[in-house]
Amino acid sequence: MIRRLATLSLLAALPAAAQVAPAGAPVGPNAGAVSGQGTLSDHDGNQGTWRVEGVLSQGNFTGTGTVEIAGQTVTGPLAKGQSYLENGKCYFEIEQGRSHVHLGGPCTTTAIAGLLGGFVAGTEYGTVNGTMSGTLRFGRAGAAAAKSSGSGVLPTRKLTCAFMDRVGGNVAGDMPDYQLHYSAMVTLTLSPAGRYATNVGGGGFVRQGNSIRLTSGPFAGAVGRLQADRSGEPAVYFERAENRRADGSFIIDPGRTACTAARGG
Repeated sequence: MIRRLATLSLLAALPAAAQVAPAGAPVGPNAGAVSGQGTLSDHDGNQGTWRVEGVLSQGNFTGTGTVEIAGQTVTGPLAKGQSYLENGKCYFEIEQGRSHVHLGGPCTTTAIAGLLGGFVAGTEYGTVNGTMSGTLRFGRAGAAAAKSSGSGVLPTRKLTCAFMDRVGGNVAGDMPDYQLHYSAMVTLTLSPAGRYATNVGGGGFVRQGNSIRLTSGPFAGAVGRLQADRSGEPAVYFERAENRRADGSFIIDPGRTACTAARGG
């Protein structure tokens, strides 16, 4: 709790040079539907992305958010009381298990620029600090962006699957390197009839809201989130923490598995 309050205080006390609001109109406390996305950079040199979808009412944000940084993903609801609009600044706190990430800074109806902070389980040092920026859409534009974002959409074209593998970084002074590898699945194709196919076999799956759970075949038990990729196309993401067996072994890959449409495919 102390770490969380300290991070929020840091976000609220941005230096004057960083307080300059990006171009755009001021955000009102009842701006309605909101959709935002952008990039992150932490002080350890890691690059990442963020996305939020929700509603702004009476100065408070409700909805969901996702942060990807240092090979880890935090996806969850916007924390009540910690996600709000105040003095021309937008603040979002995303929580998942022990992880909680804070994004905040001057915002307008079209953009935001500020700081990144929080704790992300699985990263080298746990705490993350850095900068963030991106675009925001409110009202009808925000609702349309959320509707067309690909979240909850079942992709039916063949997807290519890969994961980021961490190499090194286990010795003091040795910076980790992240390398992209093909998933054990290699490809994934989903059928509206509830069947899936990969390069090593297939089976059945069931829908669970905006997720799917593989119920049979070589990857039975795996849970995938139906989310849009960076281009807005429907994709499937198998989060690392959600794809472990009771003994701790991984169902698909040792890292987060991303199944996305090949560019130009």
